[in-house]
Amino acid sequence: MNKITLRKKESHYFLLVSKIIGEEITNSNVYGATVNDVKLSNDGSHLKIFLSFIKNSQKGLEAINNAKGYIRSQIAKTVNSRKVPELHFFLDEVFNSAQKIEEILKEIKKQKNQND
Repeated sequence: MNKITLRKKESHYFLLVSKIIGEEITNSNVYGATVNDVKLSNDGSHLKIFLSFIKNSQKGLEAINNAKGYIRSQIAKTVNSRKVPELHFFLDEVFNSAQKIEEILKEIKKQKNQND
């Protein structure tokens, strides 16, 4: 699959999964779920979905994994494709890493100001 087709499919899956999780998943553990990114394998058989949650990330991820079959069936109804990719959900740790880096930079700046 060429890069342009792959990116178009990723974009389409991103919108579909975001809509399904945001509007159709009613589990109370899925609070403030946000789809941050999706990565489709070159052969189109696997879709990695990176999520973040406002609170209870582990319980939210577990609930989403339990609803994996439903999400995949909803995608199958919408997408006109011969095969629907296998879904893999992951917590997106980029935000947490960015916060840690920001704290370190603030600490360095504070120490520099104290030394001046």
